[in-house]
Amino acid sequence: MATIRIEPGFRLGKYEVMEHLATGGMGAVYKAVDRELGRLAALKVLHTHLTENGVALERFRREARNAARLNHPNIVTLYGCSWERDLDVFCLAFEFVDGVDLGKYIQKRGKLKPEEARRITIHVAEALGHAFEHGIVHRDVKPSNIMLARSGRRAVAKLADMGLAVRIGEDEFRLTREGSTVGTIDYMAPEQARDSHAIDIRTDIYSLGCTMYHMLAGEAPFAQGGLGERLFQHLETPPTDVRQFNPAVSTGFWAIMERMLAKNPDNRYRDPRELLRALKRTRAEASGATPIPVNSSQRKTRHAGLESTRLTVPAQPLVAAAKPAPAAAISTDQVRAAASLQRHALEILSRGSDDYARQLLEDALRLNPFDLIARKTLRDLHQKKAGGVLGRWFASLNVLAIKSKMHAARTAGDWRKVFEYGEQVLVHQPTDADTHIEMAETATDIGLPALGRWFLEQGSEAAPDNATLVRARARLHEHLQDWKPAIALWERVVELEPSNFEAQRKITDLSAQDMLASGHYS
Repeated sequence: MATIRIEPGFRLGKYEVMEHLATGGMGAVYKAVDRELGRLAALKVLHTHLTENGVALERFRREARNAARLNHPNIVTLYGCSWERDLDVFCLAFEFVDGVDLGKYIQKRGKLKPEEARRITIHVAEALGHAFEHGIVHRDVKPSNIMLARSGRRAVAKLADMGLAVRIGEDEFRLTREGSTVGTIDYMAPEQARDSHAIDIRTDIYSLGCTMYHMLAGEAPFAQGGLGERLFQHLETPPTDVRQFNPAVSTGFWAIMERMLAKNPDNRYRDPRELLRALKRTRAEASGATPIPVNSSQRKTRHAGLESTRLTVPAQPLVAAAKPAPAAAISTDQVRAAASLQRHALEILSRGSDDYARQLLEDALRLNPFDLIARKTLRDLHQKKAGGVLGRWFASLNVLAIKSKMHAARTAGDWRKVFEYGEQVLVHQPTDADTHIEMAETATDIGLPALGRWFLEQGSEAAPDNATLVRARARLHEHLQDWKPAIALWERVVELEPSNFEAQRKITDLSAQDMLASGHYS
């Protein structure tokens, strides 16, 4: 059957679609209104091409069965499921949560205060406790599966997406081959990484510990490196003390997290009830805490996959001597994984699923920041969405604050963060010359002038008459001894600024250099 195009106004039974919210591997989510009851709902619609896939369809049905067993204020409620036979569409209707997922909330707010993280964790632990009482393990606890909203005057966290959840003792061999792995690597317990069957409620407690760490440190405990490196760290490497990244965390709160993140399930809390008792009697905030120094072994652990120690490059002018490219910073696994994500994103994009493609491209760039196809495609998507939800979200951020973070990252030598913050600024201010130039200077600092040239060329595409960007491009070509392009760019500067005597002098001097280099002596 031909793929059904679901747009605002489309009817699925008693539900009328209002807008598209997100797209994932199994299906798409839409905001809808129940025309019979007059309430909002979130419709999760299985991709049409998967309705004839027995495994995919059974996973979808199992999600409905597991969600139907649960009724808790900290779990997104299932309203029902239906199969529109005439359209060959299978969908689940959930309560519509008017809020934001925890992952986006962390991106917007940065590291959370310990007390806020404690309260969110308590809500999720309550949800896991309810699921545990019904014999259900979630298997995919992570920030993007936790919705934050308001209930009256109180904030509430709700656990969502039961797509990977299983009942203990349930025979799911037909859905997951023995010895295989399902879940999300950054939050995956060691036993789940080895075998998805070897799990119980303590697996969810580990994942919740990783989520707590993300809230407090700004990233998951083992977020750096290739897929294999991250899996190895979950299996063998202790996490860096979170107080190094958030000194406001109390000793007792870190002790709870350490126990949740124990490699051996026997060393974790036995169930959510025991975890809740510890969370409710422990103060999250420290009293006058100071950062704990990271020793050399911790630093290597924290940045495994980048290099043995943090890459530190002092801020320098664009014409500084180029350093060797940070080849050790990007592992072969990362390059391969990034290329796979990029290909998948382009395929998804060809089907019109912009939001999911954007997520894939962002993940690709985290793995390999030098993937120019992914970066350019992502920029185009950002500009396309500038007036929509994404644009409004970025517009709500303080651009000056982001630029300040970018400057601090460059001073610290964290070139990945410079590129990440730079892209955030350019979503809202695509013609910001200073940001294009700072990203280009950073690329040149780490020995990648070609990447720096690309950043400046993209800036000139966005602002073709910006003389500051043209001058920066001219100086970079001059530094690389590309005399002819440098001369042409200085001539462009003269067109834009006829009284620029520096540009006129450069044209004369570089013309002489070009003649000497090419053997044309006067």
